[in-house]
Amino acid sequence: MVRVRVRRVVPGVLAGVLALGAASCSDGATSGSPPLTQVVRVEIELDADSVLVGDSVTARARTLNRENAVVTPPSIAWSSADTTVGSISGGGVVRGRNLGAVMVTLVAGGVTAVRTLRIVARPITMTLASPDTVNISDAVDLRASVTTAAGVPLPEVAPRFASSDSMVVTVAPLSVGRAQVTLRTGGQADLLAIVGSDTTRRRLTVRLAALTSIRLVIAPRTVDLGDSVPFTLIARNAAGEAVSALGTVLTTETAGLVTVRKGYLIGAAAGRTVVRAAYGPLTSRDTLTTLAASTFQLDLVDGNPQNPLPERVVASMSRVTQKWRRVIRTSPPGEFVRLALNECRNSVPIAQFVPGLRVLIKLDTLATRIAGQGGPCLVRDSGLPLLGTIQINALTWSQLSDRKLDDLIQHEVGHVLGIGSIWLFPPQSQLVDGDMEAPDPIFTGPGALTAFGRLENSAFFSGRRVPLEVRVRGHWRASAFGGEVMAPVLVAAPQVTSAVTVAALQDFGWTVELESYDEYALPAAVLSQTVSPRVVGESALPAHSLEDDVLLPQLLQTASGRRVPIGSVMRRPTRQR
Repeated sequence: MVRVRVRRVVPGVLAGVLALGAASCSDGATSGSPPLTQVVRVEIELDADSVLVGDSVTARARTLNRENAVVTPPSIAWSSADTTVGSISGGGVVRGRNLGAVMVTLVAGGVTAVRTLRIVARPITMTLASPDTVNISDAVDLRASVTTAAGVPLPEVAPRFASSDSMVVTVAPLSVGRAQVTLRTGGQADLLAIVGSDTTRRRLTVRLAALTSIRLVIAPRTVDLGDSVPFTLIARNAAGEAVSALGTVLTTETAGLVTVRKGYLIGAAAGRTVVRAAYGPLTSRDTLTTLAASTFQLDLVDGNPQNPLPERVVASMSRVTQKWRRVIRTSPPGEFVRLALNECRNSVPIAQFVPGLRVLIKLDTLATRIAGQGGPCLVRDSGLPLLGTIQINALTWSQLSDRKLDDLIQHEVGHVLGIGSIWLFPPQSQLVDGDMEAPDPIFTGPGALTAFGRLENSAFFSGRRVPLEVRVRGHWRASAFGGEVMAPVLVAAPQVTSAVTVAALQDFGWTVELESYDEYALPAAVLSQTVSPRVVGESALPAHSLEDDVLLPQLLQTASGRRVPIGSVMRRPTRQR
């Protein structure tokens, strides 16, 4: 028989043991539970789910711990998802500013709560303050005041602003009840203030300045895909004075090719488009051509690797390459070139395939008065150059600025391309009337003649068109083309590539972009009944002479690849005197 002894536990002792166990848990929390002072749930209390436009309601925060007891959080932050519909202060006061629904957010103790409040309509009255008629150059401020039907001001109500015709005016909000009006062109438009279904209108008439002419100038006239070019608007009043062209509207006749921005145009797709500027009844047009990548293979290379070109010259060669590739768009068929040393003014032997045109450039000691020399050396049987050479005067090139060095190399490459060099030989010889000894030689290429007729002031030119320099081989006449890249003088001012130079290259047989020219106007000196030759280099600006800089071709490469002296197959034509 087994006996079990049961001991009696004194109640007081048991209570002490339980109390000791409870005391081992800090702040009354069991293991893994947040303390009772921590916020675990947040509620937003509102007296109503909606508020009238212009009225306010106070949002209250209710912060609870894990036992649903109210606790005080360390911080409270209120925010509104759309302050134009309803704004909220740091104390939780929500003000209805416009019709709609707004989400009110509360963040307390790291816990977030969101509640939606609707802003509902009430009878209101709006008044718009702005002038009725303004000039295009005026500054216009638009103000709207909102009151209840009983005339009580509602300063917190924020009307939305708009314009009935954004081509005439545009409206942008500045603050509650205030907007900025931008005048774009002449005409009429309604200025609108909107609160819910309530709309107030005010008619605004924009007057244009009294202009008599407007001219749009885009320069340069071509742009690469994705690049931009500036444009200029020239406006004049009845007195002939230049005035602001504010209010002119630009549009394009072919959508998608060009994007219009303030002061510049962006090439968006390849092609040519007409850009139109309109100022009331006055209009002006110009064209812009967006270019795809040129396939013209123009290689300007160091012609004497044993004496490397200075970095400034190499950098200039790169810039000049890009300039001519904008003009000439494709290459004729490439050919294999094999030349012994000095067979064609080459300082190194050549045995390589030339896909387009290769130009060997080197520094050389020339007469001080000559800045450089250039021309083709080996030409195709079509007459188009295949290989050319350029010599830069080693004694004077460092005196040139980067811009003038670019102009010099661009000029000499122009001779390599054929200007002044290949027109002495068939088939291009038919493009010249009179040689350098003739009293009035001219270039007769049909493209160049047409381009000359489009030059500014050409209607007042009475001489024979596209005149060549007298007693100097291979240049446009300085008196008519001073400052043009193929004139026989390198002036201090920037030199441009006129439409005549671009079109002449097309007359030779190159594939060109005819719009890739710079604006050029014939000087007043030639706008008379008789055009008398001027001394080469005559200019008020410091200049370097480009006389005697044309190097003539030496060899012709036949279709079979055979090289023959050019004089044996191309007899110079008899010149008219």
